[in-house]
Amino acid sequence: MNAHIRRLILAVCGCLIVALGATPVAAHSGKQSYVYFSLFDDGVEGRIEYPAADLAAMLGVEFPSDPADAAVVADRFTDEIRQYTADHFTAGDGTSTWQIEFDAPEILAVAGNYVVVPFRADESFDSAPRSLVVEFDGIIHANDQKDALLIVENDWGSATFNNEDEPLAGFSVGRTVQDVQLTQAPTLSSMAGARGVGTDALRTSIDQLLFVVAVVLPVGLVAHGSTVRAPAPRVREAFRRLAGLLVAYAIGQAATLWLVGLGVIDLPVRLTSTLAAAALLVASLATFWRSRAHEAVAVGALSSVMGLGLGATFTATGLDRVSPLALLGFNVGVLAGALVVVALTFPVLLVLRRTIAAPVVLYGTAAVIALYAVGWLIERGASVDLDLERVANPLRVWPRNLWVMVAVLAAAGLLYWWTSASGRLRPLEGTTERASDGLGVADEELVSR
Repeated sequence: MNAHIRRLILAVCGCLIVALGATPVAAHSGKQSYVYFSLFDDGVEGRIEYPAADLAAMLGVEFPSDPADAAVVADRFTDEIRQYTADHFTAGDGTSTWQIEFDAPEILAVAGNYVVVPFRADESFDSAPRSLVVEFDGIIHANDQKDALLIVENDWGSATFNNEDEPLAGFSVGRTVQDVQLTQAPTLSSMAGARGVGTDALRTSIDQLLFVVAVVLPVGLVAHGSTVRAPAPRVREAFRRLAGLLVAYAIGQAATLWLVGLGVIDLPVRLTSTLAAAALLVASLATFWRSRAHEAVAVGALSSVMGLGLGATFTATGLDRVSPLALLGFNVGVLAGALVVVALTFPVLLVLRRTIAAPVVLYGTAAVIALYAVGWLIERGASVDLDLERVANPLRVWPRNLWVMVAVLAAAGLLYWWTSASGRLRPLEGTTERASDGLGVADEELVSR
């Protein structure tokens, strides 16, 4: 194996090692309640999460272990759950106590099931409050062994986003009232937090991940306008072509992401997800087309469809209710996530491009992506559950998906070594011989003469 290929493999390994350093922390213990707040310039909302067994004891009901059955019970006792929560929870900013409206309870299938009671402050706000005075003694009033945590989940002012694990205060016997003063973070810190949300939006969306893979797949394995049976692309040309497609991707997804984020476009979630599945299908099928004269235009157009889904994610987080700078940070995060996917997959494709497995990798991967896209179209268009989330979970869950990449990288390195040792390396574009240099440095010098 030549030095260039070894450097590519080591670079990918470095990305994997660094990425594996971030391990998610489990939140719910099943033993305590949680009070979440999201603070926006135009309102305050949140939710209270009770362990189902604890709330059942308070109400004199029984929540089944099956989440679907528990949801039926929660729906039946909606009024009782709302009233119990109203009796044991108040919130304000220190100068006034807010009028709280409670929505219908839901079931969170974690740690033996939690009963979730969403709420919102029925008040007018000029800006997000920087002080929280919260009183909560749910479950605690009847069981002195129980406690609860106060968590600010989203707050642009303190650069807090999607926080589910770091509490600001706790409630227990004798400490059922908490006065929390929120910090004011620099704007750049808030933008950095929004960037993290954008990266997570791409990293946890299998549609978005597979779309990026579908874009880079033919670039790493097939020369421009050619087929996998023809000579392999040179690294320099492959990177040049990749750069152009990434620019098209960035422009396409940003255009619709901003339109949705600014409220110019507002499509139903089901339609948005169906369109994303259709765009993924077209992107995967494009791998089988021989002509790629307008591939940058095609990538840009398909990326604009995927941007609709990213915009829906942005608005779902509530970031559209804060500074437009949140949209900029989110967009940068999406691009950063896409670049990570490219950094992990493209070197592997370059390693494989001269091996005998190149056709199988190209068409096999494209076919799998196409099948997934068809499945998602059926699920979302016909409302049929094909259980694709469970099947796709290894590609979506962090850091499990990185171990998949470790296995793929190891297999690619071994296959390249075997193909090279057996003298069966695929020739490079512009040459007729099978050069031993996997990246074609010697061949490039020969052709330039």
